[in-house]
Amino acid sequence: MSISYALDFTEGAVPDGWIPLPILEGWGADRKRRKWVKRCAELHWELHDGDPRDKAQVKELAGMLEGIAEQFPQKIPMQYLFAYVPDLRREPLPFFFYAAASEGPMEQVLDTLVQRNQPGAVQDPQIVDFTTDNLGKGLRSVRRFVPRGGEALAISVNYGWRVDSHGIDLSMRTVSDDIGWVSANVDAFDAFARSMKVVHPDDITVD
Repeated sequence: MSISYALDFTEGAVPDGWIPLPILEGWGADRKRRKWVKRCAELHWELHDGDPRDKAQVKELAGMLEGIAEQFPQKIPMQYLFAYVPDLRREPLPFFFYAAASEGPMEQVLDTLVQRNQPGAVQDPQIVDFTTDNLGKGLRSVRRFVPRGGEALAISVNYGWRVDSHGIDLSMRTVSDDIGWVSANVDAFDAFARSMKVVHPDDITVD
């Protein structure tokens, strides 16, 4: 079954520090991707007037965004992709979004979305209620684990909601090996998630 939905935000714009990235394939995808990330990098620097800016800095950010937009959709199922870039000198942190038609008991589905019982965790995930006015019943987990085939510890922050208004179960997730930095930024991830809402694609307007 094809899932048709779009992500929007309560203030009508993507919150500061977050960049939507294209998921492209087929003929011309590379050219379109490069054009998109170059413009995103330019705009993101323009929004940070107090920071030094030159062509090399813009090119560096564009290159990191292009790498995320090119590589991750090939490895991880997703319908939307965002990069969190609060500091233009840091590597952007990717966030993946995937929705499926609601099916089965809500509690079990949400536990799966936040990886409550996923193997590999070094301790029980920290799971809290994350119900929002826009999305409905949800959970959020912070999970420390050793990736399959790896040795270094990693961290994931996983959100899951049952969005009854659209009949979908939605997940939002990121993974990183920078455990301290990700742990320190969970509040920022939460604020982004609370500002998010699901709408029909036809309801999205582009200025």
